[in-house]
Amino acid sequence: MSTAIMGTPGLDPGPTSPTSNVPVALAVADAGWATTEHLFRELDRDPVDVLLLKCLDYVNGWRKGLYPWSSACRMKQSGPRRWERQHVLPSGWMKRYPRIGMRPIARSIGSWWRNRPESRRGLVMTYPHYLYLRDQLRPDFSVYYNIDDYTLYWPGHADLLRELECEAVRSSSATVCVAWSRAEELRAAVPEAADRIHHIPHGTPSRFLAPEPLDRPADPPGDLGGLPRPLLGYVGSMEDRVDWELMDRLSLTFPSASIVVVGRVGAPEDQPWWEPCARFLARPNVHAIGWRPQEELPRYYQSFDATLIPYRLDHPFNRACSPTKIMDAMGSGRPIVATAIPECRLHRDRFHVAEGEDEFLSAIRAIVEGGSDDGRSALRHAFATEHSCSGVAGRIVDLALAGD
Repeated sequence: MSTAIMGTPGLDPGPTSPTSNVPVALAVADAGWATTEHLFRELDRDPVDVLLLKCLDYVNGWRKGLYPWSSACRMKQSGPRRWERQHVLPSGWMKRYPRIGMRPIARSIGSWWRNRPESRRGLVMTYPHYLYLRDQLRPDFSVYYNIDDYTLYWPGHADLLRELECEAVRSSSATVCVAWSRAEELRAAVPEAADRIHHIPHGTPSRFLAPEPLDRPADPPGDLGGLPRPLLGYVGSMEDRVDWELMDRLSLTFPSASIVVVGRVGAPEDQPWWEPCARFLARPNVHAIGWRPQEELPRYYQSFDATLIPYRLDHPFNRACSPTKIMDAMGSGRPIVATAIPECRLHRDRFHVAEGEDEFLSAIRAIVEGGSDDGRSALRHAFATEHSCSGVAGRIVDLALAGD
């Protein structure tokens, strides 16, 4: 079962030292999610070589200007011990005909492995469907890396997904879940593998780690420079997972504050959540500045008087998720105020987790009145540093080797 880290149950530290010095060739299928790419891109352990696979279907590939014959789709070395390969595959390659669809990926990995005959061959599977890839490759060890409840992505195939996922958990050397709730669900579903199911949160990318914990906000980026403080920031998409009624009340409760939204603002939708969202966006102290590249986000987190995680408690995705903004924001050390979704509850010692709207607003008021400091910047920064992407990725490798 999970072990405590820094007094909080549910976070699994894994082995405290590397379990093997045998060379490892680790293929990650796939690194299409930014969090997964950041995690394994920063794996820095000798003697571990990493191959990051990115896989798109034809439609999404064309939208990005990628084709199977594009130069960007060739194997390339992108670091001292890191290689990358982009695949553009026929639509339906993963779900409709995975045995055929996985073959080009298997050929890439197999060729890469053959150039490392002395290495132990490992495979990280980020979707249950990659069982078909594992069957073709027959690696020495495998990791099922779970970042979400995939039945919510494809509810029409929920039964098949649960069957594939249980087999992935049962037959993998280790299963790593970024969300505590998912680890608990999988332990209940596959009790015979419970000791190989671990909860390890997302890693903090190195660029999100401030050189030291910030107990005062940093100077804001230029596009926020003229806004009055406090800057209360939400980084994320405009979607139904956010409690827009709460955000609208926030804008009314703090009329002199600047409420900053960093993320894509989509077209109006004929959905119940859009009306309070639109009402919120129309407030004079709300500033939706749009999408920003990942490399620019640390400056925003570091400049906020408080980062907001205002997720709805009743949304199924929120009950199963581990928001990446938790670790990204903690890397700055700045205060965080979140609603009480399961993953945020694990961090009550590090930031304020509100059980209701009034408590959420009171926590922000206390931070603002306290000089934009809640006294926990060093605690947050230390946790984010301990859970850097490099450290978390190395821990996953150790767990896989220990469970093999």
